[in-house]
Amino acid sequence: MSTIQKKLLLITGAAGQVGSALRPLLRERYRLRLLDRQPITPVEDEEAIAGDICDAALAERAVAGADAVLHLACIHGPAVKFESTLGPNYQATLQLLEASQRHGVKRFVFASSHHVLGQYRADAAHFFDALKPAPDSYYGMSKVFGESACASYALRGGPASFVIRIGNADAQVSDARRLRIWVSIRDLAQLICIGLEHPAVVSEIVYGVSNSPNPLFANTRAIDLGYQPQDNARDFLAPGFLDRDAMDPQSSGRDHVGGAYAAAALASVL
Repeated sequence: MSTIQKKLLLITGAAGQVGSALRPLLRERYRLRLLDRQPITPVEDEEAIAGDICDAALAERAVAGADAVLHLACIHGPAVKFESTLGPNYQATLQLLEASQRHGVKRFVFASSHHVLGQYRADAAHFFDALKPAPDSYYGMSKVFGESACASYALRGGPASFVIRIGNADAQVSDARRLRIWVSIRDLAQLICIGLEHPAVVSEIVYGVSNSPNPLFANTRAIDLGYQPQDNARDFLAPGFLDRDAMDPQSSGRDHVGGAYAAAALASVL
């Protein structure tokens, strides 16, 4: 009696915090090809490729034969300079999309970020889903670019794209700002599977958030596509959780969607 072989999912940035946490959940449904600069020891239903995502030949080899791509790899941080983002966040994303189109990849799930809206004040609107991008950093700017590139390729013959603007994916919730945008790994995995499998997906943007008190994002489109978050941020508070009054009003960026990213000055590009 034959069994249906699992589809092959390429995960970039697979050795990072989020990629490492997602692997056991995604491995239940897909064979995984893991790409990262750091060596990874694969287990059953996994294979690993070590190398720099900016290498076009490596990207081509990694994409070949894959049914779908989960693109997590990037450089991030509030102090990241513009020049540092050009290779991993711009060029590499385009190379992966182009290779995915050449090889007939069906789905491309792009890990974007709430930092594309990070410059907005967190008390400026009840929900922020429909607002125009206002990135808080060069990292946030690169994610706006990545979202646009995904849409361009999706509407030019594929692959279909599913952008997830991830909130905070730490194991525990450390402060009041993150409480409003936190996502559990199992809820994030559920969103990824919707992006990989839902027949209506062509070019979508959703938010990577679980349930929470006073959420920043309504995430209506994700819910329309069947997303049912299983976790609530209030149940995962860190032992040292800081409420809003305990957060530094300047350095924490507590009053902005992007937190410390919005509070930090942009480095000169000159």
